Amino acid sequence: MEAVLLEVISEKTGYPTEMLELDMALDADLGIDSIKRVEILSALQERLPDAPVIEPEHLGTLRTLRQIAGFLRQTEAPSTPTTHDARLQAIRRNEREASDAREIERSVLRAVPLTNDESRQPLALPPGSTIWIGSEDGELASALDRHLRTRGHRPRRVSVAALREIERPATLGALLIVATRQPEDDGFLQHALFGLQHAGPALRAAGNQNGALFVTVSRMDGAFGLIDLDAGRDPIDGGLAGLAKTVAREWPEVQCKALDLADDFRTEDEAAAAIVEEMFLAGPVEVGLALEQRRTLERAVESLKPGAFSPFQAGDLIVVSGGARGVTAEVAVALARSFQATLLLLGRTPEPGPEPTWLASLESEADIKRELGKRANGGAALKNIGEQYRLLTAHREIRQTLARIEATGGRALYRSVDIRDAAAVKNALTTACQQLKSPVRAIVHGAGVLADARIEDKTDAQYRSVYETKIDGLRALLRAVEPDDLRALVMFSSSTGRFGRTGQVDYAIANEVLNKLAQQQARRLPRCRVVSVNWGPWDGGMVGPALKKVFAQEQIGLIPLEAGANYLVDELRSPPGDAVEVVVLAAGSAMPEGAAGSGVGVPSHPENGIEKTKLSRAFERVVERTTHPILESHILDGRPVLPTVLILEWLAHGALHQNPGLQFHGCDELRILHGVILDGDNAPTLRVDAGKANKRDGLYVVPVELRSSRADGREVLHARADIVLANQLPSAPAPLHPLHANPYVRTMAETYRQMLFHGPDFQGIERIETCGPQGVVGVVRAAPPPSEWLHQPLRQRWLADPLVLDCSFQMMVVWSQEIHNVPSLPCLLTRYRQYERSFPAGDVRVVVRITRDHDALALADIDYLDERGQLIARLEGYECVLDAALRRAFARQPLASAAP
Repeated sequence: MEAVLLEVISEKTGYPTEMLELDMALDADLGIDSIKRVEILSALQERLPDAPVIEPEHLGTLRTLRQIAGFLRQTEAPSTPTTHDARLQAIRRNEREASDAREIERSVLRAVPLTNDESRQPLALPPGSTIWIGSEDGELASALDRHLRTRGHRPRRVSVAALREIERPATLGALLIVATRQPEDDGFLQHALFGLQHAGPALRAAGNQNGALFVTVSRMDGAFGLIDLDAGRDPIDGGLAGLAKTVAREWPEVQCKALDLADDFRTEDEAAAAIVEEMFLAGPVEVGLALEQRRTLERAVESLKPGAFSPFQAGDLIVVSGGARGVTAEVAVALARSFQATLLLLGRTPEPGPEPTWLASLESEADIKRELGKRANGGAALKNIGEQYRLLTAHREIRQTLARIEATGGRALYRSVDIRDAAAVKNALTTACQQLKSPVRAIVHGAGVLADARIEDKTDAQYRSVYETKIDGLRALLRAVEPDDLRALVMFSSSTGRFGRTGQVDYAIANEVLNKLAQQQARRLPRCRVVSVNWGPWDGGMVGPALKKVFAQEQIGLIPLEAGANYLVDELRSPPGDAVEVVVLAAGSAMPEGAAGSGVGVPSHPENGIEKTKLSRAFERVVERTTHPILESHILDGRPVLPTVLILEWLAHGALHQNPGLQFHGCDELRILHGVILDGDNAPTLRVDAGKANKRDGLYVVPVELRSSRADGREVLHARADIVLANQLPSAPAPLHPLHANPYVRTMAETYRQMLFHGPDFQGIERIETCGPQGVVGVVRAAPPPSEWLHQPLRQRWLADPLVLDCSFQMMVVWSQEIHNVPSLPCLLTRYRQYERSFPAGDVRVVVRITRDHDALALADIDYLDERGQLIARLEGYECVLDAALRRAFARQPLASAAP
């Protein structure tokens, strides 16, 4: 229950979970206004339907996390289930079982012939373009130099290690990074990444002007290791494809190619000619070059048909890296259950001892932290208490995983080790083999870390942490075992390596190397089932609530823990020699295949986005009652409150300020986290921060936030959203079908006097025509110029008409009052799209259609129509909180609300 409580409050306020944990331990006041408490408590009511009903009179007493948790626990005592309760439990149980049984999609990577069809159009750089060739292969680099000069360009040869040191020109037409025939060392990929980082500004400048190219050349087999990989050569250069695919995601203005060169060309000149020809052709990112044929890669969906084959005998030792929690824990349990195996789990968390007696009876986070504080006698800092709590709960999870394995009939050990430390790994495995009197029969290498940052922000330390955990970890495991004893070798790769992903260039590189090392090991160990699984995101592990939301927006499903673990068991039942590189996704996931960039000669606006974009200050504004007279018509609970519609206006201005030349088209996920409330003479200084524009479906999405600082220095996040911009506004879709409801009988004078809190400047509803359970329809007037509402307005014309939008929200308040007899207030605008540069000066017809009607929550879609019935804008997913406690806030008006 505490976990749900923390998740909901973090979502609604923007406070990090770690800070809320300390607030709970201290029993500190949340410091949020009554309106936000209504929203939080209503959301908790929906998430915890069996909890006691939160009535208006409770609001004054539930001010801390501990008070809320204590109130919600009132129903935790067991009670006799009713028939309805039993039926509800059965329904929920069936839903869980159905969820666990969701299909996953398994596909196998194949190298297929590439033909020069009409899509393979020639690409061109301006004559005389500067091109860097990064390579230690002097003969091939010289041949490339000759062919590029023949095309009229100015190539420059340099070693890959020196790329990050040379002087960068203002623009760079192309960068080639070419591996050698001899095995590259791990430093090669690091030099390649940071050489690209150094060249990036010049490369992107050229891309936005006349086009630019980024090309990598690996030297495996002309098929990315899928056909004739030399098992004696370390395929480190396989990571170049992960680099190129990520650049294609992050820098769409740069055309990207990952080429793999076979060893059958008769001369270096022939090879160079093939490289230069391909780099100037449109087409897929990944292209294999051989003397007689070109290939590309495709995924072929192939369902598993596991038989009775089992690679293991009961008691066989399986080593699993990645710890005893989350994804790898679920996999370990499935392996033990299916093969009656012995599991040795390797993780970073120190090994747990028996659970302390004082801890055994404590379950909730608050109780555990409270007890830790008592035992420290006031001598422990809050940070230390949080760290102790995390270690205790990690130990508890590890013990639970070991117990689950033992309960299946398997055997389990856990050892704490840095997987990158070859000596420590060797010692751990040797000791376990001696203790168990068994060789290692299988390795499941699931360890991995993330350090997300865009290419231009990536650091050497981040790269090493990500790369070494995957690659040095695998090497350490392989060196610690007798290869001929292995019956299975499983590598946890990632869809990031296969498709590329913004912010994860190091992860893409490392996982592509892992894929090629799997190809190498499959050839070295013919009796061993070797598979590198390019997993999509799991519903657990490193995928927290924020990432889940990102994947949902991208239409990428999450692999259920149990379903993913069971799949791996089935994969291991297939015999040696089966597919080595497989891709496993949740069924129906819309993974992006093979984007190469926006194309040479087609300038692009800002780059593809990342969920963790750095924001920079767009502008600041001091909000005073004297300079913002409109606030006198927006009084709640006796205090002026900045309206949501002005927050939207300022966030949109911040996005345009950082991205001039684009047009405002709308917003996604505008959430009010903390209202901007003016107490007494308080005049908060608000700051709008905006990030880089992320290209999405032909539009540009800019993350924005509204912040301020309290007197104690604590940062307050008031609102956040993604502002949607466009080069040219798209055509409006057709309006939704007409809404039929009963005629509305109240006059607007009565409505404003009896149901709404808005003062004269916000009383813009001309009339309400119909109102019923399905929605409400009315006509509203447009806002006056910004100068009539604000001194020193940011713009001379509104981006989105604040009066029209606010009146539509007022109509939702009227609907909630008429249908449920309780007021409502907005908390989320899910998707708003505007199809005109500005609203018309005349009246606007507003059609509000209810899409969900819950006791404490309502959702609606809203159409804004001009006098001809054409769509001006549409708001989808307007979300509001309904609560009787809002009546008091609505009633405390110091001004006489004169109706129009």
